[in-house]
Amino acid sequence: MSTSDERAACILVPETTYGANGTISPIRVCVIDLGTNSFHAVIVDAHANGSFQVVDRMKEMVRLGQHGLEANTLPDDAIERGMQALKRIHLLAQGWDTTEFLAFATSAIREAANGGEFIRQVRRELGLRIRPISGEQEAELIFRGVRRAVDLTAPTLLVDIGGGSVECIIVSGGESVFARSLKLGAARMTEKFVNSDPLSGEDVEALQDHFNDRLEPVVEACRTHGVEDIVGSSGTMKTLARLAVEQGGDPGRTIFQQSFPVPRVRKALDWVMKSTADERISHPSIDPKRVDQLGAGAVLLDTIFELVSDVEIMRVSPNALREGMVVHFMDTNYTRIRQMAPFRDPRRRSVHELAYRFQWEERHAQHVAATATFLFDVCRPLYDGPARDAKLLEYAALLHDIGYAISHDTHHKHSRYLIRHADLQGFQPEEEVVMSLVARYHRAVPPEDSHTHYRKCTREQKRRVRQLASLLRIAEGLDRSHFQNVVALRARLTDEELVLSIATKGDPQLEVWSGNEEGTMFETEFGRSLTVESTTMEAGHGTQPEPPVTHAALSAA
Repeated sequence: MSTSDERAACILVPETTYGANGTISPIRVCVIDLGTNSFHAVIVDAHANGSFQVVDRMKEMVRLGQHGLEANTLPDDAIERGMQALKRIHLLAQGWDTTEFLAFATSAIREAANGGEFIRQVRRELGLRIRPISGEQEAELIFRGVRRAVDLTAPTLLVDIGGGSVECIIVSGGESVFARSLKLGAARMTEKFVNSDPLSGEDVEALQDHFNDRLEPVVEACRTHGVEDIVGSSGTMKTLARLAVEQGGDPGRTIFQQSFPVPRVRKALDWVMKSTADERISHPSIDPKRVDQLGAGAVLLDTIFELVSDVEIMRVSPNALREGMVVHFMDTNYTRIRQMAPFRDPRRRSVHELAYRFQWEERHAQHVAATATFLFDVCRPLYDGPARDAKLLEYAALLHDIGYAISHDTHHKHSRYLIRHADLQGFQPEEEVVMSLVARYHRAVPPEDSHTHYRKCTREQKRRVRQLASLLRIAEGLDRSHFQNVVALRARLTDEELVLSIATKGDPQLEVWSGNEEGTMFETEFGRSLTVESTTMEAGHGTQPEPPVTHAALSAA
């Protein structure tokens, strides 16, 4: 090492978010719809402009409510199918480097007496948090999803036939004006009313009577709002639409690209109601796992056509609940998505997400991080750890004050806990330990034995923590006012001392005093005395480089 090494850096942080690479990057999200019949997952890239792009999809027919809906319980074999399906979905999402998960449970899980245990089991084994939603919430999410894909200019009835429930939403003027979730799902109705194959006249009559009674509020609302159109979503509706194509539709277009006259759809429904299970299972447009429930779904849709007789056309939406979940995620996380958009590196993005979550003092944290990484570069010849620890110091500096969200006086302790238990992306456990302890000790010198988490570290880890924390303490002291008074910094490192000369916007007295006060730990760990003094220096003009490279760009021998 040379007897004297001098460097200078501009510490002012650019207006853009610290550490961003300037390239807009989406957040990758996996949303999971845990339905009564099937689990649907869609992986999307959520963009800062409010759009999303589908990356992959996965559907598992789990039949979660099979033989258990009337008893309000999830059978053991259904729970096992559900767990295996979620494990496969989780593996797929991990393969796509998904950073966010959103899982909603509908009718079968929310009504089951053991639904809570299933949710806890998923949490224990996969770390996925499942949120049960009410029928009304489900209807609202379906509306959001369908509206994204279908023109709803005319007064329209949206019908989503699930396994346990049916959601009916009336849209007028582009907005939802009526929404009901009814326990009329195809699996539930099959379990309760279907006793023959094909459907007997008695089965059909019992279903129709039940539907006529339960649909009365929906029919009345359709008359009130002058419903002219029906749009279906969900697997049952799509299957029935594919069968309607055979009655005179256009096979050259998808079911989402055409409208179906009601008489043509009712012909397809009539075939379903009269067909046997063997005839349906051999039909290429029908999922074999949906064969036994399709009859009840056909009777339901036929009853709706009979009751809402003014409707002449049916359309089908490619979007349903899961797409509504994506829209919900984007609407509720819009600000965060925009904040995270500049970050492509998952580690840096994860750190900033944690910082924003706990309402960090952004400018102060950025200033401290820029100063700390500059000091690391200056002292690198004396540092006893790997060069990559510069990033751990930077991230610890960005997060060192997030504990303020919990307590002011002991915020450093809470910062350690939050960093260690935040499930940060891309970090090894050892890195999380070092980073959290560096943030912990920005206010106190670590004792050898009394702090459990520090005591568990290896000798080499303890040395790294102490040295990095000593640099963070100096950087914190140089923004003691939290007003980013220091605009430029010159460092001279010799065999005996480190001299820091600071240029400030205003009176430098507080920063000079605080920087010197925080030097004791540095002097012990690096074997150099520390002096902080004020100075004036010429700083470059024009566009300022980003903090991690400012010291290199402005260094001077």
